[in-house]
Amino acid sequence: MMSPGNKLGGRYRLDERIATGGMGDVWRATDEVLGRQVAAKVLLPSLLNEPGFVERFRGEARVVATLTHPNIVRVYDYGENPMPGGGQVAYLIMEFIEGEALTARLQQKGRLTVEEALPILAQAAEALDAAHQHGIIHRDVKPGNLLLAPGDKVMLTDFGIARSALTGGLTQAGSVLGTAAYISPEQATGQNITGQADVYSLGIVAYQCLAGRRPYDSDNPVELAMRHVNDTPAPLPPDVSEPARQFVDRALSKDLSARFATGQAMADAARAALSGTTVPGGMPAAGGGYAPGVASGSAVPPPGRGLDDRTSVGMPFDPATPAPQQKRNRMMLFVAIAVLLVVVAAAGVYALVSGNQGADANLADGEETTSQSAEESADTGMSIDVATYLNQNPQQVKAELEELGYETVTIDGTGMFVSDVTPNEPAGFETPITVHASMTKVNPDDPGTGPGDDQSDGPGSSDPSDDSSCLGVLCIPE
Repeated sequence: MMSPGNKLGGRYRLDERIATGGMGDVWRATDEVLGRQVAAKVLLPSLLNEPGFVERFRGEARVVATLTHPNIVRVYDYGENPMPGGGQVAYLIMEFIEGEALTARLQQKGRLTVEEALPILAQAAEALDAAHQHGIIHRDVKPGNLLLAPGDKVMLTDFGIARSALTGGLTQAGSVLGTAAYISPEQATGQNITGQADVYSLGIVAYQCLAGRRPYDSDNPVELAMRHVNDTPAPLPPDVSEPARQFVDRALSKDLSARFATGQAMADAARAALSGTTVPGGMPAAGGGYAPGVASGSAVPPPGRGLDDRTSVGMPFDPATPAPQQKRNRMMLFVAIAVLLVVVAAAGVYALVSGNQGADANLADGEETTSQSAEESADTGMSIDVATYLNQNPQQVKAELEELGYETVTIDGTGMFVSDVTPNEPAGFETPITVHASMTKVNPDDPGTGPGDDQSDGPGSSDPSDDSSCLGVLCIPE
């Protein structure tokens, strides 16, 4: 375990742990060669044994290192380092930002005025546009990943589940990545996506800023994701100006042809709305119908082509084969099943359920939360992948299992670390589940996921993934 005073790469001295997440720790550190303060994101040693984790972590550095923009947190270095006492850690050295996450601002103020929100949203949209021009889709835009430096300069962070269109990334077409509370309809239905998915997610952030709550909430991650596909947001408060309303409506359009085509277009519209100018162009309400496979030219995965295992998230599908409209109801059933499988099978890899103790039941929450993973079983329930819960906080694991739907979850023991979860064979949601707690961690060779957080989001519902303590770093999705 890393401690204050330890060095990474012979030059980065760890000074203070500022965040602990499901995949690792974030430290305030000092670059002793250049004499500057940096942020170090250190992957949990146990995860180095997990297939693909190091590649994703290393890929994150490569992806973000291609970006140079005043509103994007910079990557300085990546490395792998021996641990005191043996073992290896992988780390990422980032620009350290003094300030707070937008989450903290919303917690403090409840909601923002149009004059406060639109400049923040414009900067974030321009940062996304810069990423999109480099072929990079963020996929996890939310308040916790928008840092506010002095003067409310926005810094976009956490490209941990970003997919570079230039390299193909480590995710496959048809994968569902993103936080359920902010996920776009095309992400929720597992389609190939473009930068317009980020535009939609930022539109959800815009709605939250102006309304003081998110447009959709549910304790059920599948229901929450599908609400983005099927539901219409409630109107914004009456004191929100008409240009600002139209701005949000257009960002949240389920019709891709009506949504802002680029981040820059969204930024321009935000500034126009701030000046009282109506967003140009006629457009449908944000709840306009969404026909998967029509607007984007992509199709929902056909039946029988869903998940692989928990490290591959999803199987590719042929985007050229549209889903017949007359089979929409049946298609939605498959979509719901696919999303549920992603939620429980891919959370430990791409953090599709982060924290799992808040009402938003995330599909892919950012950094400071706990991961979970399970495999589909018979209709009676699911089998619990014990390895993903080892060494976590027992109360956190209990909350996660209850979030999945298990009706009776008890903790056996008073320790700080999970040593086992029983039963781990396929079990119905009514089956009593026992989380065994120990005072010491289990064998580090067992792939654990580490402790999570108890951070919360702003008014409306909790969002453990949006941790305001994660400043100036790329928050690792657990």
